[in-house]
Amino acid sequence: MSNVKGNALGGFKNFVAAQHGAAGVERWLEALSPQEAAQVGGIILPHGWYPVGLWNRLTDHYLTLFGGGHPQCFRPIAAAIAEEDLQRFFTVLLKAASPATVLRRSASLWERYFDEGTMEASEVAPRRYTVRLTASRLPDRGPGPITCSVGIPVWQERLMSHMGAREGRCLHTRCRFRGAKACEFDVSWG
Repeated sequence: MSNVKGNALGGFKNFVAAQHGAAGVERWLEALSPQEAAQVGGIILPHGWYPVGLWNRLTDHYLTLFGGGHPQCFRPIAAAIAEEDLQRFFTVLLKAASPATVLRRSASLWERYFDEGTMEASEVAPRRYTVRLTASRLPDRGPGPITCSVGIPVWQERLMSHMGAREGRCLHTRCRFRGAKACEFDVSWG
């Protein structure tokens, strides 16, 4: 079993509560077993670890319940999680580094959210990197396709914005859920 960090899961829950109220949170938790629902419905510890399968089920259920099945409805959730974490945990890093320096630390940033998989970045050209995520495709072992196709690009773009990079973008160019060995992202800024 693999895990997701409580800061991500708690940020997700906070977003659902802010957008859909307590009744929305209850409906969202219906995707879980009673034990899991009680765990997520209670206090989520930011530094605690929670099963990644729980994260994947909640992500998929959110898309069905509130997003009409459209993956892009996860964008504001990923943005809210990134904003909270970038302000809380990464303030010193953002002041002292460039986007390139932070991208070179992709492995340690990934480990702040998931304990399965590896993330590495390689420079393609000045202000352009390829970021590669190798992780399991099994729903209880690694983050699901929505996290990769929407969540990671939004997080990377928020990071660049916080660092003052102009025209920062992150495109999910290869997907381990669509036949690639790993997910790849084209990250660039002006």
